[in-house]
Amino acid sequence: MTPAWAQRGEELLSDCIVSPDVCMHMVDRLSDFVVPYQHALETRPVSAMCIYYLQGLLSHLPHKNAEEIATLVDVERLVMQDFIGTAPWTTGR
Repeated sequence: MTPAWAQRGEELLSDCIVSPDVCMHMVDRLSDFVVPYQHALETRPVSAMCIYYLQGLLSHLPHKNAEEIATLVDVERLVMQDFIGTAPWTTGR
């Protein structure tokens, strides 16, 4: 790439960066959004994790893994890992 195109590429990429502040109002609406999905989970404690998991996915975290999401939302890592990996979902049948 020529230096002129490299510079223009960097300018374009810097215009594509979206601040997490732009999406923060969406996090407040998550509690209403997750209700239908929480009903698909068998137990109340497990369904409560749904909102935390979505908050982590929509966060500024560079790596959206169970450990970092758990740290962000202040829950035990193993609880988040259990939710992601083994939460019992009903099939609705």
